[in-house]
Amino acid sequence: MTLISWLPRFRHLDQTLSTLADRQHWSAEEIADWQLRRLNDLWGHARRAVPYYRRLSTQRNLPPRFGSLTEYFALMPVLDKQSIRDCPGFFLSGAAEAGCWHRTGGSTGDPTPVYWSHRAHREMLRAKYCCEQSYGVEVFDRRVFLWGHDGSFSPGLRGQMQRLGRPVEDRLRRRLRLSAYRLDEDHLRRAADRMQSFAPVIVYGYASAIELLGETMRRERMAIPSLRLAVMTAEPADQTMVDRVGRNYGCSAAIEYGSVECGLIAYRMPGDVSVGTRLRTRDDMVIVETIAGEDGEYDIVVTVLNNPSFPLLRYRIEDTTSLPRRSCDRGFGYLADVRGRCNDHVRTADGRRVHSMAIKHLIEPWTEIRRFTATQGSDGGLRVVLETPQPVSGSVVATIRRRLEETLQGYSVRVETTDQIPGNRAGKHRWIVSESAD
Repeated sequence: MTLISWLPRFRHLDQTLSTLADRQHWSAEEIADWQLRRLNDLWGHARRAVPYYRRLSTQRNLPPRFGSLTEYFALMPVLDKQSIRDCPGFFLSGAAEAGCWHRTGGSTGDPTPVYWSHRAHREMLRAKYCCEQSYGVEVFDRRVFLWGHDGSFSPGLRGQMQRLGRPVEDRLRRRLRLSAYRLDEDHLRRAADRMQSFAPVIVYGYASAIELLGETMRRERMAIPSLRLAVMTAEPADQTMVDRVGRNYGCSAAIEYGSVECGLIAYRMPGDVSVGTRLRTRDDMVIVETIAGEDGEYDIVVTVLNNPSFPLLRYRIEDTTSLPRRSCDRGFGYLADVRGRCNDHVRTADGRRVHSMAIKHLIEPWTEIRRFTATQGSDGGLRVVLETPQPVSGSVVATIRRRLEETLQGYSVRVETTDQIPGNRAGKHRWIVSESAD
């Protein structure tokens, strides 16, 4: 137990986690009833207090309540990301609870601003803790994040506060944060040494970074007896990759599927280990649909049930799956797999590997940039195209180019601007491409 566990937000945590665990065993009828009740509460608020849905309700003559989920699917139109990107304030409730804005690059490298109330954000975190508990991991167990630190790249006071505050919070929460930006062998070996000394119970990070660190541990014959779970997220992971991670770390391996916009969507649970990469949808927090596309895959569409401050109803998240979502007679339903972003690593001039998120996080803090693409040629040079609907200052472009050149340690960087970058269907659009990727 740590000092932070005495904060009010943690006082009733055990009881809350027990309630969340019980929901995982509900019957299909109980889940549908719960979803419909929460949906109608959410919709009642949205049509009164949220400009987008107030207008949509009038234009489409939508009912004040839905009699069934089938009626909801038939009447409520699918919401695309571009609608939120164009006018995020149009989705903010006039009665929003205390919270803050978050920003994500998503599967197309196009930042999408969303607002989460503190209450809803904590509820999603507790759902995640509940999934971890099924593997024997407790909330305040030591954990390692193999992750980025995008906030620290922000200009001005915000970036400075992130750089100062995050290490303090990590220490209080018994977390060790290792950078996933550099993935060369020397960096991975040092990261493995630090993790071994820290003796974590769980390691969590970008799927490709988790895999590469595990390969380093295997080559170095390193073991961490305290480790119970390795969680891969933010990138696709197939069954071969999951099996390899489990062997190399000597513990269970799980996949987490979520997003900044929707929170926790699905999780690979212990009971599904024998059936590939099946992911249980968190049906008490979200309604997940799969809609057939033209290429034989299925679009994943999500309704977030717990964040009325910024309602997302039938939101097309721009990820796909190979099969329709399945329901179960008892327990949450599942997705067969998730096929989302898949970006290349890039290389530095001395041959070191750099994670794609290092490039993304260098560019994303500049709010005047809508999205970007980056292509590394066979000669190592990097061409970056920034989509800037409004003119961007030369100093911003120069700063981005300088930071990227520092990251690539010798390779040239060319930065261009345009008013529009063509996009593609998720899973086919990579916003970082390297001709020398491995």
